[in-house]
Amino acid sequence: MQPLPPVQRDTFLDAVRGLALGGILAVNLEHFAGAGMYATLHGLSENYTRGREILAFFFSGKFYTIFAILFGLGLALQYQRFVMAGLDARALLRRRLGWLLGLGALHGIFLFDGDILGTYAILGLFALRYLGQEHRLLDIGKFLLGGYILLFWFAILLRDQMPTPGSGEVFLTGSFWQVTGVRLETWLFNTPLASLVFGAEIVGLFLLGVYLAPRWHTIGPATLWQVVALGLLVGIPVNLYNALHFDTQPLRGLGGLSFALAYLALFRLLWPRLGRLQALHYAGRMPLSNYLLQSVAMSLLFYGYGLGWFGQVSPFWFPAIAAGFVVFQVLLSRWWLQRFAQGPLEWLWRKFTYRR
Repeated sequence: MQPLPPVQRDTFLDAVRGLALGGILAVNLEHFAGAGMYATLHGLSENYTRGREILAFFFSGKFYTIFAILFGLGLALQYQRFVMAGLDARALLRRRLGWLLGLGALHGIFLFDGDILGTYAILGLFALRYLGQEHRLLDIGKFLLGGYILLFWFAILLRDQMPTPGSGEVFLTGSFWQVTGVRLETWLFNTPLASLVFGAEIVGLFLLGVYLAPRWHTIGPATLWQVVALGLLVGIPVNLYNALHFDTQPLRGLGGLSFALAYLALFRLLWPRLGRLQALHYAGRMPLSNYLLQSVAMSLLFYGYGLGWFGQVSPFWFPAIAAGFVVFQVLLSRWWLQRFAQGPLEWLWRKFTYRR
């Protein structure tokens, strides 16, 4: 089997992935750029507080939710293609997810201790058992509700009691290997913890993507506007609450899902009129390569072994930095895809999957 050529890929879904790349980077900059260190060095200024509130209200929890839904949707479509080709679909998907777990380990240890690839791989292996089955929204809701209760409990009762590996100062002053030591400790701690704390929520989002895989293109404008209205009705008060508690965000899961669905529905409704924003599909065609490219660039910009801007940039500017970098990634991805069929890591992923 060959990768889908551009004419067969869904440009809208690729553009959604490109959009999610920007939103995820805006949130990840809280870690890369050291939002906590900025507060330590510069104080809790109005600019800092407003920036954290904007991130909590518009970004935090929204874009990893979109990516998780797309991840589940992608698993379902790949499973269907493998089955139709007469291949052992689950074996191939286990191999793909095993490769993703390995890549997530390298990413978490050498680039970004907030890696999500390892968690997605672990939970994706669990979710494989649900492929090829019919799912009801009620069943998916049970996973999500259980996940949101666990997240609320963790945020309110346990987060302040959990040990925090590493120190923010090492990212400001440490060498590459000193920072890598901290990242190793943090990745080994956070990956199993995230799989437990976020497990029910993320599996629920994967299954929502599986549910939408054969249906999303048939959803009409009336239903999409209803999704927007409901997402805003629930999401605005919930995310206002999260913004007022931006350090813990106890309702991040519910707020993230509400706005994520509203963002997706609005993006679909406005898609024919988005003009140049449709170019996001270039970045979304190679999301794995672009996700790791973000980590390479941001670690070199902010950590002490690079330019050393850690703790020097207000969170207020994180969305603008993310938007600017994604524009660069769109241009770079277009240049790359004019010459190659896939991104470099997507090509390696495929080679490992088929072992040829």
